[in-house]
Amino acid sequence: MELSLSRIGARVVVAFPRRVDLEDESAEAFKTCLKALVRDGDRHVVMDLGNVGFVDSLGLGVLISALKVLRSEGGSLVLANVSEPVEAVLRITRLVRVFDVHPTVVDALSVSPEEAAAHPAAG
Repeated sequence: MELSLSRIGARVVVAFPRRVDLEDESAEAFKTCLKALVRDGDRHVVMDLGNVGFVDSLGLGVLISALKVLRSEGGSLVLANVSEPVEAVLRITRLVRVFDVHPTVVDALSVSPEEAAAHPAAG
């Protein structure tokens, strides 16, 4: 599973370069990527979900786990460019209240890392 990483200031934008469902192998790849980022000192991540067509319970678990780990380190996880099917799952599960979600990566990057870390659902 391939992921692309772009460093923009204090943040890392993580994206899937090809259409993928965030389940099984892709969820594990994302989990491995996030562990490596945290290990290397990155604390503020913007996840571009534009190429994610579906997310299952494993994928949601990885996103929630990443959010918890990053917040425990004083960081943030911001979701951006969320596809309609993934947004529907986030709404049904009420996780839109937990995650800081923005319509585009540019919008997500317009929020400072400190503001994202202080998102109302933090803590």
